[in-house]
Amino acid sequence: MKYFLGSLLSLMISISALAQNNPGADYLSLGELKLAKEYFQKQSSAEANYYLGEIAFQEGNMAEAKSYYEKGLAANPESAFSAIGLAKLQLKSDPKGAEDQLKDIQKKNKKDVNVILAIAKAYLDNGMKEKAMERLQDARKADKKSPYIYIFEGDMLAKENKPGDAAMQYDQAINFDANSVLAYMKGAKVYEFINRKTATDMLKKAIEINPEYRIAYKDLAQISYRDGFYPEAIAAYKEYFKGGDYTIEDITYYASAEYFSKNYNEAKTLIQEGLGKDANSFVLNRLSLYTSNDLKDYPAAVSAGDKFFSIQRKDTVKYLKQDYLAYANSLSETGNKAKAIEQYKKVAEMDPANVDVYKEIATICANERMYPEAAEFYKKYIELGGEKIDAQDYYQLGLYYSNAGRTAKNDTINMTADQAKAKSVEFFKLADGAFATVSERMPDSYLGYYQRARVNFELDPESEAGLAKPHYEKTVEVILEKGDTDNNRILIEAYSYLSYYYYLQFDKSKKAEDKANVKMYAEKVLELDPENANGKALFEFANAK
Repeated sequence: MKYFLGSLLSLMISISALAQNNPGADYLSLGELKLAKEYFQKQSSAEANYYLGEIAFQEGNMAEAKSYYEKGLAANPESAFSAIGLAKLQLKSDPKGAEDQLKDIQKKNKKDVNVILAIAKAYLDNGMKEKAMERLQDARKADKKSPYIYIFEGDMLAKENKPGDAAMQYDQAINFDANSVLAYMKGAKVYEFINRKTATDMLKKAIEINPEYRIAYKDLAQISYRDGFYPEAIAAYKEYFKGGDYTIEDITYYASAEYFSKNYNEAKTLIQEGLGKDANSFVLNRLSLYTSNDLKDYPAAVSAGDKFFSIQRKDTVKYLKQDYLAYANSLSETGNKAKAIEQYKKVAEMDPANVDVYKEIATICANERMYPEAAEFYKKYIELGGEKIDAQDYYQLGLYYSNAGRTAKNDTINMTADQAKAKSVEFFKLADGAFATVSERMPDSYLGYYQRARVNFELDPESEAGLAKPHYEKTVEVILEKGDTDNNRILIEAYSYLSYYYYLQFDKSKKAEDKANVKMYAEKVLELDPENANGKALFEFANAK
């Protein structure tokens, strides 16, 4: 409803039949003050100055309005509209003098509906609705078939947030003038939130009547954009932009439609045009960040992100989750992992009660091979998740720690070899703890035991201490109990480890028992994989005299 009311309030009371062939007057009547001002500032006629005065009045700049009305009279001393504008400014300070002036103007133009409506508007703009309604009745007496009477009344009702009643008045205007483009445009604005199809049909009718009526394409584009019909919005914006009379806001919506349609290059072109007009546009800088990130132009995305987050913004303007995510991704892709993590933490801070955000960020970090950070966020998710946390979550945490350990072990660029080893050991021990929890919670599953075997092998890569041995043994036990033939690969891995472990033990002890175990496990390997090279080698060793 808030958006609806705002749409209606953007309408201006329409007064002049000159609007029939005057885009600027229509811009003003439809609430497009910036476009109207740009249109009339290119002219110097009495009419142009009157409309510039009306724009200044709407903007609350009374001194400027007075100046324009006076210029209008200077350009044409007989200009009833400019005289009405000056009288309007005096209605509060000198009501009797201003009313006498308006009565005199009406007396001289008693058959001119548009002059009478301008007088009605002068009263309405000063909050004098009763007198405005009296002038509206005078306009009906002058020409009850004038569509501008019904457009005027429709505008009043729209301002009062009575869309149904306003729509009826615009329909009446069309009834008296089937070619009233302005009536179709006004009607479309109120029907937009009553019946979308009726609204779009009215805009298409306006275009049919006058194919050069570009503003209709804009409204058609906006309705389509708002409802998520981006291809239709793009088609309408293309037509609208051909006229050249568009604002930075129009560029923003058009660029957004292209972006949401994944037409990133087209969006980028529009974004650059818009930023050329307003380098500090908050939304366009946001779109620039998103677009460059999606185009995988990460240096450009970082630059856009730097700019976006430096823009001064009002307290009511909030950053979005996607803002931080796009910036973080571009930072990560350009190697600035530390700053990327700062952005991910800001995402989590945006909604502390949403524990799932930590899981989401962990997944993103893992996809970017930022495993220590992934583990950090997932650990936070587990800490805050309460009853929703299950064994699978600890399993995922263990995987992140395992990958972090393997990454650290190989990172001899940022650390010395000893530091890399120490860091990897730290992560592998954390992984072992996570997988131990999996085993406790799912004792009938081999997964926890198997992953413990693997991380303990990382902690004891020479197998001298046999850290992985009990876990491989438990893995085999659980798999065989379930008769799961799909896990032969894991069984081969476990048997190979155990055979090699006993080979090392025999090398130290020379006990026949150890050699027998070498043979037993080697045979189990070969039963599952007859061509296994390690299995063959260990079997041959065990059978040697």
